[in-house]
Amino acid sequence: MSFLISLPGLLRRLAAGLVLGALAALPAAAQPAAPQKIVFGFSASTAFANAFVAANEGIFKKHGLDVEMKLVPNSATTPAALMAGSLQVATPTAPNTMQAVEQGLDLVVIAGGGYYTKGMEDVAIMVRPDSPIKTAKDFEGKRVSTPGLNAFLHVLFRKWMSENGGDWRKVTFTENAFAQSIDVLRAGQVDGILAVQPFLSRALETNTGRVVAYYIAALDGEIQSGWHVASRKWAEANPKAVAAFKASIEEASALAAKDPSVVRKANLVYIPFPADVQAKFPDPKFKPVITPDVVDRWNKIMAEQGMLKKPVEPAKLLVK
Repeated sequence: MSFLISLPGLLRRLAAGLVLGALAALPAAAQPAAPQKIVFGFSASTAFANAFVAANEGIFKKHGLDVEMKLVPNSATTPAALMAGSLQVATPTAPNTMQAVEQGLDLVVIAGGGYYTKGMEDVAIMVRPDSPIKTAKDFEGKRVSTPGLNAFLHVLFRKWMSENGGDWRKVTFTENAFAQSIDVLRAGQVDGILAVQPFLSRALETNTGRVVAYYIAALDGEIQSGWHVASRKWAEANPKAVAAFKASIEEASALAAKDPSVVRKANLVYIPFPADVQAKFPDPKFKPVITPDVVDRWNKIMAEQGMLKKPVEPAKLLVK
């Protein structure tokens, strides 16, 4: 064994030692800051794909965040998880969020996700091909399957019925997971299903269902479909992390608008469907900054359906 060390090798080791020693001698405040850890609980929906892009393209890291992406099967459970601290940021729907706030959970919206506008035909009310149902009023006295009672799709279907001559109070709604909805329709257990991609296309391709209406696309104006929520306690204790998260979402949204391929690439990582299925997903639109009018619109929709005793104050719900 040789005990000789080349001069360049010795110099490199000495230099490395000096750097490490210098870092160790720095005051704690002067040393490089560790990334802020955030556990992000998300639903597998394109409504939150700007967060997927931020994670997949390294944008969170660029802004000093260490974000652990955690798929949550039921977004309705996330408000309680935020309050318990097991999640720092999550994606409950607007109805879930606002009802949780009314019930006393101190939640805030820190950034926005996707939104719907006319012409975005990826959500439908479907019936069996031989069904006589053709209008909103025809659903009165019938059974309709929704993936979540009083959640986003359910609430907006009721709004569509009200705006098109039907009384949703005369409909029996049952809760079934997306993956089960086609089966319960085929079996005749329900008369209609609220379908999203890729289940919508699958029902059409297998002749299991036909579309009565792309009901969200039929509503006037824009409707926020996704936002990113935290507990007020965490947000106030971590203002720099909140600012970094907001900046990341805004940057990711701008990148997605410029290059939709980054969205498709990120969706393949965080949404558990194969590429050929996801090819049917339309490109989402993002509104990363939530304005008071977004909250006011949801206040109005939910008040019409008796879901809120009083409006949620935008100034209290939104983090500036």
